[in-house]
Amino acid sequence: MNFYEHQDQARKRTKIIVLLFIVAVLMIMTIVVVPVGLVSEWNAGAIATGAVFCVLIVGISTLVKLRQLNGGGRVVAEMLGGTALETVGGDPAQRKVKNIVEEMAIASGMPVPPVYIIEDDSINAFAAGWSPSDAVIGVTRGCIEKLSRDELQGVIAHEFSHISHGDMRINIRLIGVIFGIMAIGITGWIFVQYIGPVLLRSASRSRSKEGAAGAGIGLGIILFGLFLVTCGAIGTFFGRLIQAAVSRQREFLADASAVQYTRNPTGIGNALRKIGSIPTSSFSKDVGQYNHMFFSQAVSSLFASHPPIEERVARVENVDVSSIPTSSHIKSGDSVANASGFSAGEIKEGIRGAGAMQETYIDRAKTAIGHLPPALRKSLDSGWSARLVMLALLVDRNHPGQKSLLEKNLTEQELGELKTLIPLVGGVDRASRLPMVDLAAPSLKQLSDKQQLSFAKLLRDVTKSDGVVSRFEWVLVSVIQKHLANNVLNKLSKRSNKKLDSLAESVVVVLATLAYSGAETQEQAVGAFENGLKDVRFNSVDMPTLKACSIQVLHGALQKLQSLRFTEKQTFLQGCESCVEHDGKVTVAEAETIRAIGDVLDCPIPMFA
Repeated sequence: MNFYEHQDQARKRTKIIVLLFIVAVLMIMTIVVVPVGLVSEWNAGAIATGAVFCVLIVGISTLVKLRQLNGGGRVVAEMLGGTALETVGGDPAQRKVKNIVEEMAIASGMPVPPVYIIEDDSINAFAAGWSPSDAVIGVTRGCIEKLSRDELQGVIAHEFSHISHGDMRINIRLIGVIFGIMAIGITGWIFVQYIGPVLLRSASRSRSKEGAAGAGIGLGIILFGLFLVTCGAIGTFFGRLIQAAVSRQREFLADASAVQYTRNPTGIGNALRKIGSIPTSSFSKDVGQYNHMFFSQAVSSLFASHPPIEERVARVENVDVSSIPTSSHIKSGDSVANASGFSAGEIKEGIRGAGAMQETYIDRAKTAIGHLPPALRKSLDSGWSARLVMLALLVDRNHPGQKSLLEKNLTEQELGELKTLIPLVGGVDRASRLPMVDLAAPSLKQLSDKQQLSFAKLLRDVTKSDGVVSRFEWVLVSVIQKHLANNVLNKLSKRSNKKLDSLAESVVVVLATLAYSGAETQEQAVGAFENGLKDVRFNSVDMPTLKACSIQVLHGALQKLQSLRFTEKQTFLQGCESCVEHDGKVTVAEAETIRAIGDVLDCPIPMFA
């Protein structure tokens, strides 16, 4: 199963969560309604009130939680007490994490996700977000201080697998579902600890009949609260059951993918062994609703959301599980098998390897990063200077319109820094340009919403200042905007279920644009266009004119194509690939365009070269 199939399967698994959620709500409703019916002698009105109360509490709580999580991975990380990793400076351990995340992101073609540190001594990590463009990686302090680079790389690769396989979207929805199910118990505690006692204290100040009645009401509310707490415990039971049902097999797959990505079973194997040697986690019980997101079990539970450590180690190291000590006796450094139990298989280049990583891709990423001048690399670590690096990629120093535009929008200090950066950017190898944008992503995301909107507008104005938007300008602006905060610029449809036939006009426009951009003659363009049509399985279609394939039209077409189901996106991208390969070669400019199209469609494509 490849990236695209995993993404579609992940969306289908949401239906399983919904089904389990409905079953859990019905069970909780029954538990609430039956006692109400007994007390009221099966009064229909009382039963209906109890059922409606239950549904409203669970439903409203779920919707409120999901809305709260709409901000993406950053919101989840902050809820867990995470703080953004310092992009400038930082201790050697933090730089180690940052370097690993950057290498893996660029190798897989994904935006570099911001890293959040959770001040906890346990060894754990998570990936959170709705899509690769708003994902974050969270690691505990214990994870970065107790693991070697190879072990940490194995853990980070595991989390990138969750991003690639679409697990993050399921995990966020699962948080909302579990919170909603547990809301009955939370409501009960509010009645017991706050509302009931307040009424009792108020009644104790009065000796009138109203005071006695108030005391009775207060006591009744406390008893009702205790009843809801009991129901909430049952809700928690169902919540943990759903966590276990949804996430356990995904952990095995992520472990396998981590070995495939790094070609190093020892790394993740030893990380798991170190976790197994720690008797208990130091996380608070409040983390329970997020348990399924973590690399390993964050809190103890009757229904574990993760498989046993020894079983995960056995699979990673390709040994019999009986040869692995129980978790309490696992020691880091115990013998490790030389071969992995997972076959990496054939990882095809380019589009067919979307979201994937292998040694070759990681080496390319290290090379691209290594070619950047240290001063330029440092500038990408700050939101203030990263903006200027992106502008330096676009600026034409000989264009008077751009000069006046920049003078109007930038301070003297910024103009001076930009002047310094332009020659540095000009000396960078062309193949390293998009990796520079990826490296800038975490810094740009730390800008405020207002700053991001202002920066995005300035980028668009600079590209339009000469009256012509080149292909590279479109690529750069599209990728940067995709990297910026999802809630500000990327109001993407959450429903990706359309087929290519329903968006034929948009498909044809993109293929024609690619065909024209790589051809020297009309005949070559027509040949490339027809080559692309074969892959998308369209019958003979008239090729749009060159004038009809403007950058603005291309951008609008890609916005519509975001609603394709992922397996259809794969077919479409293969058609794009056939267009640019028609002449037997793929230039860096064409590779950048394909990667930008993949980025807009949330289909990360590894570096071609």
